[in-house]
Formats: sequence, structure tokens, C-alpha cells
Amino acid sequence: MNQKESILIVDDDESSLRSLTLIFGRKGYETETAATGREAIDKAQRRFFNLALLDIKLPDMEGLELLPPLKHLHPDMVLIMVTAYASTKNAVRALNEGASAYIIKPLDMDEVLATVKQALENQRLVEEKRQAQEALRKAHDELEQRVEERTAKLATTTEQLNLELTERKQAEEALSLAHMELKKRAADLELANQELSQYNYIVAHVLKAPLRAIGNYADFLREDFPAILGGDQKAYFEGLDRAVAHGVELVEDLLEFSHVGRRGVPTQAIDVGVVLQEVIASLALSPDVEVVMGNDWPTIDTDPTLLRQIFQDLIRNAIKFNHASHKRVEIGWLPAGEERYELFVRDNGIGIDPRYHEQIFGVFQRLHTREEYEGTGVGLAIVKKATNKLQGSVRVESKIGEGSTFFVALPKTQREI
Repeated sequence: MNQKESILIVDDDESSLRSLTLIFGRKGYETETAATGREAIDKAQRRFFNLALLDIKLPDMEGLELLPPLKHLHPDMVLIMVTAYASTKNAVRALNEGASAYIIKPLDMDEVLATVKQALENQRLVEEKRQAQEALRKAHDELEQRVEERTAKLATTTEQLNLELTERKQAEEALSLAHMELKKRAADLELANQELSQYNYIVAHVLKAPLRAIGNYADFLREDFPAILGGDQKAYFEGLDRAVAHGVELVEDLLEFSHVGRRGVPTQAIDVGVVLQEVIASLALSPDVEVVMGNDWPTIDTDPTLLRQIFQDLIRNAIKFNHASHKRVEIGWLPAGEERYELFVRDNGIGIDPRYHEQIFGVFQRLHTREEYEGTGVGLAIVKKATNKLQGSVRVESKIGEGSTFFVALPKTQREI
């Protein structure tokens, strides 16, 4: 036994107390004795005993009267009655009052030890059962607590998930509505572009017809009255010719600006150097113009028509705005990060004041009069619009009297324009 089990021996016979104390001590039990019922109660109040061996006859009370107060003090205490008076009535009463056994005197010590041992074993089993039940109850309570916590957490999570699902559904519905609205606006915009293109085409022809008529009538007047036209009249007709030519050029430039990038064009792998050589050849440059470009050029996925338009206008401007006796135009390229190339056109022309570097890309934005330089002020606007369509950008570096460099940044690849 890990801890001595204790026995309270209650008997008014001194010899019985000594004998029982000696025998129980030898078996490893801890014992205390009481000669009266009152003394037994006092000792039970001070401590717990595993077992009480009670004589049925005591000086101050019957042993049966001790059963209720002792059971009240220690419900788990084992109570065994000892008597020299065999009586079925007393035995039944003792068992009903909480006694576990009933032993008849004279005592058979083997029987006493066996009864005590069995009673204490039963007590241990009862205690183990109680502890097991308590542990089971505690585990059950903890499990219920965990289930309640998990259930509450699951309810919160479910509520949150339902809220998120509702918000997601609302977002999807809003996105669907926005997508439908975007498609409608895109369709409306496409229709508007088509109508605008048709309108531009009609306006171009309508405006060209009277401009050509004015030019033709001026030619008729010159041919019909050559003798009477003086110097002033001839100058008037020359001014009229220039005005008509400018009007026709302006109409054609506006029509070209409206057409740039209006429809998507499938891209293809383009050798930039080959395209630039074709552009230079198509311009039929005068002998005083030198165009310098390297031989090693990158290949990009782009629209060749828009690429030609961009560099045709940039090269023309580099030559137009140039007073040098030997006009030099350099064309090159630089890497611009991992996904872009930056192509450039550099000239030795008149240069541009930095204050106007953004302004010059607008429609009809001229920094000089027509008497100084010909043109409609639409060329660089076309360059910017075409570059934007190619998902690129354009910028200029220039100062007055130091020439200009226009940089066109284009992606190496693009899937759709």
C-alpha cells in the first residue's frame, strides 16, 4: 500500500482494543481507538478514517446510534458492526443505517481481517469508480465547452462566410452590370466612330470640291484675261492659289488624323530597320539632307502602317524645321527596360523651346507662321495618336538652336492593337 489505510476501533473492552490494534498494526494499517461513542465522533471530526470497527454496546450509546453521525461526517467511510448478541433485527438495522458488514463475537481474527480487507477493497473500487466518473464528467464538460466554443466559432465563421458570399455576389452582379454598360458604351463608341469616319469622309469631299472649284475658276480667269492682269492682280491670284492649296492640305491632314488607329490591325514581327529604309526611300530627299542610321535594328511585334506614319512625320519635321546648309538626321534606338525599345530621330535643326515640349503634340499647335514654315500643325498630333495606339509613348528633348531629338518608346511585343 502506498499510503496506510486508517481504522478507528470503537470498543469499551480494553483487551479487545489492544488485540485489534496489534493485529491491524502488523498488517500495515494505521489505527486509533475510542472507548465511547462521543470520543469516536470527536476523533472522526478531526480526521478521516477509511474504516470504523464499532462495538454495538458502548457506555454512552449503542453502536448503532453512531452510524448516522459518522456517515454524515464521512460518507465514504466503511462501517463494520461488532456484537456478541446475534440479532437479525440489529443486523438489518445496521445495514440500513449504512454499515457494510456485521461481525459476531467472539471474533475470528482471520474473518475480521478478511472482512476488513474486502471492505477496504470495495471502498477503493468505489473511490476509483467515483474518480473515473468525476474524470468522465469533467471530460464531458470540457468536451461540451469545446463543442459550444467550436459551434459558436463555426456560427461566426458561417455568418462571415455568408456575408462574404453575399458581398461577392453583389460585387459580381455590379461587375456584370458594369461590364454590360461598358460593352454598350463600346458599341456606342464604335458606332460613333463609324459615323464620325463617314462624316469626316463626306466633309473632306464636300470641302475639297469647292476648294478645287475656286482653284479652277482662278485658273480660268488667268487664262481668259492674261493681258489685263497687272502685278497686283497676279499676286492676288498667287495668294489665292496658296490659300486653296493650304485648305486642301488641311482637309487631308484632318482626315488622316481621324483615321489613325481607328480600327484594330493584327500585329506582325517587323524589322524596324527595313521599315525605316522604306520610309526614307519614299520621301525622295534632296541632296542637302543626310540620313544616318545603323545596320543592327531590333524586331518588334507591331503594326507596320502606323510605324511608317510615325517616322515619316518625324523625318519630315526634322528636315522642314532646319536652316542648316547640310541637314543631318540621325535615326537610332536604345533598350528601355526589359519590355520596350526607345527609337529616336535626332536633327540639327532650329530646336524647340522646352516650354512647348508638351504643347507641340496637340492638333493645330504651331510655333511658327505659315510664312516661316509650311504645314498644318497636325503632324505631331498624328505621331502621338499613332504611338498611343501602339501602346507606346513619345517625348522630345530640345533647346532653341541646338536641334531636337524625338524619342518613341514601343513595346517589344503586343498581342492586339
